[in-house]
Amino acid sequence: MKPLSTADELQRARALARMKRIPLLLLLLMAAAFVATLGRPETWAGWVHAFAEAGMVGALADWFAVVALFRHPLGIPIPHTAIIPTRKDALGEAMSRFVSDHFLAPEAVRAKLESIDMARLVTDWLRSPRGQRRLLDLADTAIRWALDALDEQRVRRFLGRFTRRQLESLDLAAVLGSTLHWLVQGNRHQEILTQALRYAIVLLADNREQIRERVAEESPWWVPGFVDDRILAKVLDRVESRLFEMSLDPEHPLRGQFNDWLVRLADELKTAPEYRRTGERFKRQLLENEELLDYLYGLWEDLSGRLAADLDAEDSRTRQEIARALERLANELQADPDMQSWINEWLMDALVTVVDQNREQIASLISDTVRTWDGRETSRRVELALGRDLQFIRVNGTLVGGLVGMVIHAVTLWVI
Repeated sequence: MKPLSTADELQRARALARMKRIPLLLLLLMAAAFVATLGRPETWAGWVHAFAEAGMVGALADWFAVVALFRHPLGIPIPHTAIIPTRKDALGEAMSRFVSDHFLAPEAVRAKLESIDMARLVTDWLRSPRGQRRLLDLADTAIRWALDALDEQRVRRFLGRFTRRQLESLDLAAVLGSTLHWLVQGNRHQEILTQALRYAIVLLADNREQIRERVAEESPWWVPGFVDDRILAKVLDRVESRLFEMSLDPEHPLRGQFNDWLVRLADELKTAPEYRRTGERFKRQLLENEELLDYLYGLWEDLSGRLAADLDAEDSRTRQEIARALERLANELQADPDMQSWINEWLMDALVTVVDQNREQIASLISDTVRTWDGRETSRRVELALGRDLQFIRVNGTLVGGLVGMVIHAVTLWVI
């Protein structure tokens, strides 16, 4: 038999050994009482004798039943004994099916998750010092792992080779054309144009003085300055007015022209040979430019070195930024009940779906694990887990058997 491996198992084994003494002492007590009252004529002796006799029967019967679960009683290979070591695989399969049908069923999982405010738990954990330390340590470990992996020569060669092959098979012009089509179909290009127009208005307003100075420098000497200023002011006002009109009017004619031009450009990028040739030349130049690749690799080495050094520092700015981001995230979640509700619903649906789709595989962990156990080792583990309660069954069997013996004795006296 495999030796006990942990302090907990040793403690449970000692407790089980002490517990086994109680039903054994009761059995010996029943045997002593049986012998002491054998043939005695006193009335009380008959009652004690009946109690002891039935108690011995109950004690031996329950001893046999309990021992038969784990081994052959007295080492005799009686059929249907040593149930756990001989039928552990079947028991593991039955337990696996039971867990799958009753614990991992969608209804059971959903009912349990509905009673848990997971978003609140996550928020509280993010706000707790322990949770922040755990996440910071996890982020630190992940960043260091990524830096070490990308610094590995084999990883760099693989990524370089993979990236080169993907880039070689890429049609840059067609990809750009498809991207433009995607922007146009969702009308996203107009949103981008609106933001660009607003930025242009602000930029123009903030740089009027610099523009005036540049015009004055480039203007002929014989043109008076006030003329330049009046012309420039009118031009800038017209430009700002046109930009305002375009930014505020979704149906502006220039927006339509922009839309038509973008659609034509997207079609030409996908079909025109000259654009495809231009994309291929650019791609080839990029792949063959060793100096650019060396420069990019040098930048990466410098960045990764600085990041690693910062993580090693006691006042790491990276860790501080991550901590502030986590705190902001937790505060934002705490102040947004709608987001918490959405997170709870999303997590519940996702977990229920994942568990339902994989519950057979999850439950099979039980049967697969039990199948790998040795029969005697399995019996020992189960006995350590349940043996103490089973000894109470032996105690109860002795006492209940004795009471039944007294009832039978009473019936016998009444009948006779």
